[in-house]
Amino acid sequence: MSDAFEPVDLAVVGAGISGLACAFWAKRQGRSVLLFESSERAGGCIKSVQTEAYIADGGPQSFLSSEVLEELIGDAELGRLVLPAEASATRAYIYVGRRLVAVPQSPQQALASPLLSPFAKARALIEPLVPRAPSEHEESVADFVRRRAGTAVLDRVVAPYVSGIFAGDPAKLSMASSFPQMLRLEREHGSLLRGMMARPKTKSGSKPPRRRSFGFAGGNDVLVRGLAEHLAPDLRVNSPVTALWQRGAWWELLVGGKTDARVVAKSVVLATPASAAASLLEPLEPKSAEALAAFEYPTIVQIALVYPRTSIGVPLDGFGFLVPRTEGLKILGCVWNSAMFPDRSPSDEALVTAFLGGATDASVAALSDEALTRQAHEDLRQVLRIDDTSPRVVAGFRWQEAIPQYNIGHAERLAAVDKGLKRLPHVKLCGSYLKSPSVSDCIATARVALASL
Repeated sequence: MSDAFEPVDLAVVGAGISGLACAFWAKRQGRSVLLFESSERAGGCIKSVQTEAYIADGGPQSFLSSEVLEELIGDAELGRLVLPAEASATRAYIYVGRRLVAVPQSPQQALASPLLSPFAKARALIEPLVPRAPSEHEESVADFVRRRAGTAVLDRVVAPYVSGIFAGDPAKLSMASSFPQMLRLEREHGSLLRGMMARPKTKSGSKPPRRRSFGFAGGNDVLVRGLAEHLAPDLRVNSPVTALWQRGAWWELLVGGKTDARVVAKSVVLATPASAAASLLEPLEPKSAEALAAFEYPTIVQIALVYPRTSIGVPLDGFGFLVPRTEGLKILGCVWNSAMFPDRSPSDEALVTAFLGGATDASVAALSDEALTRQAHEDLRQVLRIDDTSPRVVAGFRWQEAIPQYNIGHAERLAAVDKGLKRLPHVKLCGSYLKSPSVSDCIATARVALASL
């Protein structure tokens, strides 16, 4: 890249799924685009490793269908590589009382489940009698669930679910920002149970269809690699954007790498983690930058291990399991990858991915890869009743900025960001800290950012 100015319609900073989707759709619209990525590869936290006969996925282990995600897959001509998850993959487990208990799928199953004690079930059933909280009061997820359904529901059901989605601490996460639809049920119906019973059904009277789970043959990074291939001439890896200035009606970016270069663009989309966006915006809108810098990102570790199927003492007939912090294990949970997607390992073996860290366990950041692998194996050996077999390590992923925390005050932080950006109409943000960490919502934020330019 030379030092000469390169005027383009749009410069996108950050080539995770949000930036890739934004740049891809901009190019399809006929705009001139440059996409800059500071690391050596595009894709962000979506990364797959193929070793011999094994495929390990970093980041999301599967995707949930949505209109915007399926449209992106179709536009990128990747539909032929979509791999539906096995039918049993909708089943999930929670490890409680030294055994795996299936997550109930209906009120009837919940009443029969050993997940909660009779007292805890009785407490949950009186939820419709619990009064609404004042609308102006922002509760944490823990406070909301404890108030409405009791401590047991929080500890054994909601807290592990929060760990699975946000790798978060329910005592810190904002209910309004993390689960707005559940809070809306309380405010509109006075009760979660009444609200769920009042949900609209289809014309036939049945419940709306469940969103399907899928991956990609050959690894889930097929999605980001496919987008990167479409953008190949306009994608610059090992190219960190180190500064951003306004240059009249346009924007100038200083791009590092082997040699520094300047790029001029009509519009800019920052598709980076919040901290990187804060660094670029600090000279332009310090209040917005301060709010962005306040977002927390705990370290998350994923370790993909392979065991002979005969060494595992429980049926792998689902998505995997979550672990409440009260059970004393270090892992947050585990996904049974080869049970979802048979191409992840030979049929006589099982590839599983353990998750560690998150907001409730900062200690993983200081542990070595070897120590984390030993801990993951010890926990899996207990939960899956594995014999004395040692696992084969396929891959490990250590993410420093994977999932932003929607902690108390999240809405106010976003409002501060928006207030400043209104003075920069040709600079937009997209990413997981804006709406939700799901891939579909990241893609949706990219579409919104692009449509506003």
